[in-house]
Amino acid sequence: GGDGGNDGVLFSSDDVGDNNGGVQDTAANQFVPQVTVGDMAMLASPDAPETVAATTTSTTTTTSTTATTTKPTGDPSASPTPEPSISPSNTPTATPTATSSNVPSSSSDPTTYPTGSPSTNPTSYPSASPSKEPTSVPSDSPTDEPTATPTETPSASPSTKPTNRPIDFSLWTQATFGIEPSASPTREPTSSPTRRPTRRPTRKPTRNPTSEPTRDPTSEPTTSEPTLSPITASPTPYEPFFFGDSFTTHRDLGIEVSTGLSVRVIAEQGQRVPYADGDRSSKSYHTMTDAAGIIPLDPQNPTEGGYAYVVNSEEEDGDGGVYAIYFDKDGNVLEYKSLLTGTTDNCGGGLTPWNTWVSCEEYSEGQCWEVDPYRNAARVTKLGGKRGGRYESVAVDDTNPDEPVFFTTEDDDDGCLRRFAARGSGWGALQSDGDTSFLNILDKRNFEWTDDEDEARESAAEYYRNSEGIQYHEGKLYFMAKKDFKLIILDLEEMTYEVEITGRKFYGEGSFSAQPDQNLFGPSRKYIYFTEDGGDSPGVYARYGKDGTFFTMFQAIRGGVYDGDETVGIALSPDNTKFYAGIQKGVIFEFRREDGLPFE
Repeated sequence: GGDGGNDGVLFSSDDVGDNNGGVQDTAANQFVPQVTVGDMAMLASPDAPETVAATTTSTTTTTSTTATTTKPTGDPSASPTPEPSISPSNTPTATPTATSSNVPSSSSDPTTYPTGSPSTNPTSYPSASPSKEPTSVPSDSPTDEPTATPTETPSASPSTKPTNRPIDFSLWTQATFGIEPSASPTREPTSSPTRRPTRRPTRKPTRNPTSEPTRDPTSEPTTSEPTLSPITASPTPYEPFFFGDSFTTHRDLGIEVSTGLSVRVIAEQGQRVPYADGDRSSKSYHTMTDAAGIIPLDPQNPTEGGYAYVVNSEEEDGDGGVYAIYFDKDGNVLEYKSLLTGTTDNCGGGLTPWNTWVSCEEYSEGQCWEVDPYRNAARVTKLGGKRGGRYESVAVDDTNPDEPVFFTTEDDDDGCLRRFAARGSGWGALQSDGDTSFLNILDKRNFEWTDDEDEARESAAEYYRNSEGIQYHEGKLYFMAKKDFKLIILDLEEMTYEVEITGRKFYGEGSFSAQPDQNLFGPSRKYIYFTEDGGDSPGVYARYGKDGTFFTMFQAIRGGVYDGDETVGIALSPDNTKFYAGIQKGVIFEFRREDGLPFE
């Protein structure tokens, strides 16, 4: 979404796509928006009828330097050895030297077995030469004295590239709900089977045969009883997939992509959209593309019935709207068409539980429109109230499906978070009566919902300026305060909140240093994905679970054609194997994992 000004910006960047004040605010009010459905248009109003790690162990392989010491050992023996052997031997003999006394033999040949009893008297000089090899076990007690000379060889080479910040991945699986990993991984087989089956195959065959059936039939029949546990699904990769370990540069596309991801272009602004059958759309893809959502065309069987990528246009002065690219279940493009036209600065939005898209206008008297890709229908909602505002994004708490609660952000210095409790569900619920309240942050820990909008605006100006993307998950709201680079997490049950600065803890390539914008939860809730507004290399980033570490999924080539632009339109296909995202003044991409697995 746009910025609406640079006052108080913590990170200097070029604002694009947000010159929404002044002329726009007055010009936008000189016409009545229209809803376009196919080639038909109608006046739009609330009462209008429907239209149809590289973890660097420093690999400093601690070259344990054994320093030569001339300190005496223990207690002296009763008498010193007559004279040392001519040269020491490093290998013992099979049998001891045959002598009748306990005095070692003075034979010039080295013994191949230790002498009868060790001497505790210090030798007159140190052994012939110290060993350059590290000892197999550490000495009995550490010494406080420095070694006489530095080590002769440097430590092993560091990893090919350092991480931006040391990172502990011990929490890696904590965000995958219902899985309890062991305390620490080991490459050795366990002495007894684990309590629950593993979801990953072993890196190499175990030393003992398993009771699981082999993948291919054996030539001889087995004699053991069949196992009672079911065979696991197809194996997952041997290693966890981390975004940003390294980049693959696509200069023709102007972006750098995390290695392990493939990318293809779906649509380019000003160009007709290519279809899978070789044809192209009759209309060119719209300009100023922005937020988007995926709606399955068969809600009862979402992964089999195809889907629509519903996406905004943030054009000014009545030239904005909502469009859709239709796909089959395999991600092949079938159609592109408009769903809503005649609106202004359609920036962010959000999905409803009944599979419609809410598109928010971001100008002084903007409203929130509900769009249905099945009916080809669009209607204004009551989310924006009578006053209107620079609305950005929508999330919904559907804990009570009959009375869902919607939250709407506003991209303004004093834009307060709105809460609308609907009295019903389904198409028409957002046009009916409901109860509206506003977020009022009380202090550094607590908040409340208030009916006093002016009080809430004062709170917004102090604690959460220019709120943007918002998501709901398990009793918590996650929303962005763009100008302050904040991710704010509201606990709706405890009525407390916490704040995190975006991009501060980072892993791998890239950097998330410009303003955070839209956000999206992945299906496993392991990651939250973010878009970026401004900077010389805007990108899409993933925040890992409770650890709060950020990774780069892709970003524009630094200082390239998308310098100062913003990333937009993040959405996942119903089967989660295709990730859509774009750059506002250019293009929509589709990303897939090269290992074929879904995004998390």
